[in-house]
Amino acid sequence: MSHFTQPLEYVGRPAQRVDALDKVMGRAKYIADYRVPGMLHARCLRSTLPHARIARLDTTPALRVPGVRAVITSDDFVDHGLYGFPVKDKYMLAYQKVRYVGEAIATVAADTPQAALAGAQAILCELEPLPALFDATRALDPDAPQVGPDRKNGNREHPNLKSDHMLVCKGNAEAELADCPIVLDRRYFTDWQEHAYIEPEGVLAIPTPEGGVVVYAPNQSPFINQNNLAMVLGLPINLVRVIQPTVGGSFGGKDDIIYESSAQAAKLALVTGRPVRMVFSREESLVASYKRDAMHMHIRLGADRDGTLRACWFRGILDSGAYASETPFTAWRASIHAMGAYRYNACDVDVYCVYTNNGYAGAFRGFGNPEVCFAVEQTVDELADMLGMDPIDLRLKNCLRLGDETAHGQKLDESMGLVECINTVRRLSDWDRKRAEYSRQTSTEKRRGIGVAIMYHGMSLGAEGADYAGATISVLPDYSVDLTSGLTDYGTGSRTVFTLIAAEELGVRPDRIRIQRPDTNTAIESGPTVASRTTVLGGNAMRAAARNLRQTLDLAAADLLRCDPQQLIRVGESYVGPDEEAVAWEKIVDHAREMGLILSAHGKWEAPKIVWDHHHGRGTPYMAYVYGAQVAEVEVDLRTGNTQVLHLWAVHDIGKVIFPQGAYGQLYGGITQGLGYALTEQITYRDGYIQETNFESYLIPTSVDVPEITAQFVESSYSYGPYGAKNIAEPSLVPTAPAIANAIAHATGRRVRELPMNLERVLLGHDLQPPASRDAAIRGVWMETRSMPQTPAPAAPRIYA
Repeated sequence: MSHFTQPLEYVGRPAQRVDALDKVMGRAKYIADYRVPGMLHARCLRSTLPHARIARLDTTPALRVPGVRAVITSDDFVDHGLYGFPVKDKYMLAYQKVRYVGEAIATVAADTPQAALAGAQAILCELEPLPALFDATRALDPDAPQVGPDRKNGNREHPNLKSDHMLVCKGNAEAELADCPIVLDRRYFTDWQEHAYIEPEGVLAIPTPEGGVVVYAPNQSPFINQNNLAMVLGLPINLVRVIQPTVGGSFGGKDDIIYESSAQAAKLALVTGRPVRMVFSREESLVASYKRDAMHMHIRLGADRDGTLRACWFRGILDSGAYASETPFTAWRASIHAMGAYRYNACDVDVYCVYTNNGYAGAFRGFGNPEVCFAVEQTVDELADMLGMDPIDLRLKNCLRLGDETAHGQKLDESMGLVECINTVRRLSDWDRKRAEYSRQTSTEKRRGIGVAIMYHGMSLGAEGADYAGATISVLPDYSVDLTSGLTDYGTGSRTVFTLIAAEELGVRPDRIRIQRPDTNTAIESGPTVASRTTVLGGNAMRAAARNLRQTLDLAAADLLRCDPQQLIRVGESYVGPDEEAVAWEKIVDHAREMGLILSAHGKWEAPKIVWDHHHGRGTPYMAYVYGAQVAEVEVDLRTGNTQVLHLWAVHDIGKVIFPQGAYGQLYGGITQGLGYALTEQITYRDGYIQETNFESYLIPTSVDVPEITAQFVESSYSYGPYGAKNIAEPSLVPTAPAIANAIAHATGRRVRELPMNLERVLLGHDLQPPASRDAAIRGVWMETRSMPQTPAPAAPRIYA
């Protein structure tokens, strides 16, 4: 695709978010706002054990509760409701066994929420406990309890291994490490993280006269939901319609749990012949939904005495809990990014994805990269400390540059702004002065520190699957323009991005354009709305659709102005011909209709072909990368371990910025989520029981916790992106936690190798003082073992109905 050279009128300029007024005025409708006549309310009976056989399940007592209209179990679905991708291992309602506390067993529909709750509590359910597994590091032991499904026809090494190893291989890392004068051997752990979207899960299902169902669901991927519903309900696809209402946030969290809720509500609607709505409480959301995975990481980094990186060896164990969800993809993305944005002679990366009975994990913003970035960026920082080098100088010495080849074997031949990101964040943060000043501190009460982290992040799905999107556009009778996309906006601002692209291509004001919410009856299937793929994939599809419509309008304008289409000039919303006569948009539209032309079009765009060898861990995993660097300034109370982040600077290369306010909003939001990941957000499973069941115990940052943020973008144009754009939604979160960790280390002299870095961990840390002889450390291996906390006493089971 050629670069867009005409001066841009709307793209890259300040614009009003298309849904802003509806949201601030309270006109936007979320699932909890929907009310339809005859609507029933649904509630689930959920497991109180982490691993058990369903010995008895009798729903008849529930049907005797006044107001209860129907009860369903896994027996009411085709193949018991089995679904899942890439591993088909989960059920719409538990079948034969439960594998985590909070798993849905049966669902009740009743006239009122109170009756539905009473019905769920009346169900007779006997659970026979089974041996449970809570330690991911033991999941592949020969005597570990089996959590994963039987693999009668598979070739997996262990039933608790969810997928094949996720490899990246370059050269012989073991031999390279043996030859390195410096080898750092470190272990890290990142804990579970809750999505904490402002709107809990919910769905509304309405039966149709022809025996189908319409489901309003705040899902990220309505077409995947539609396919799952048709499969488990035994309906033809044309009788299942999924519409996305306004979504109150997702961050990757509204896939599987929404698919299950949709199936439960839809089945109840079909059974009762009445609309059924299900809305989760916050407590139910925290107990039942999937999280960001916990990951155990072991990294060995080899370098020369001058700081040149030579080898990276990495092993990760990803605890994704009771079901696979999308964690095999998370593990693969983690493996691709585990070595960081650096050059090496050799790399050996392997990430295992395992079953346990600790809830379950799935998609979450960053998709494995925040976990591994926390490990590699701290290890690189520690190498700089050992060598007495400035951490930014060490990164500049080793970071990927234009023309380099990644550890996977991919040539970086365009859109590479990492060095500019690093140099810019160094200048903005006044790094050199502060680094020197804070290194001289002697206070025993409070100290300040400044730390840096860099990152790269593969764009879109890459080798995970087919990468495409579609869009439609049409001119309505009132001369307004109507858009649809199969990709969803769950707070990301993509509807505004699509509006600006259509306005730019058609030459009309953005306020003429209305974009419809995703609807499987009207939009074109476009794959999942994940992996920050919306701007590039969806934006290119919308641009193609608008250009197709523009061609039709150009023909009408040329006919009206009696000239060749190539002679037309666009001035605002008007067309100007060779005689300088201007014709308004409305007149062109009228003339096109008089000519019998159809003023609607669709567009489709597919990403460049990806070649990846999963067996050898080599190839081109992604079409391109987003780059970034962040610097954190902290003040640590040495007496209490309290860490206050004073300032965060962030510079990211995201290609052409299409919607500036949206891009900065995504960056600020990602940094804030990364701040919580770094310091306060922690999900604790005690023998399978989640301890944080509301926002009193699960601590997300508030406005008083968010520091001043200084942000800037590097617009390194990408030839396949619309107008040169890339993305920002996920990458914004990735380097925040390691930047804060490195700042804490600078302030205290101690490393914290576990997330979150709470008071106790900051107080204890890991002493950074090197061996007495630096030469001994350089010649040998500076090793450290990490002490894992003792398993707390089990909590009493609770009922979540």
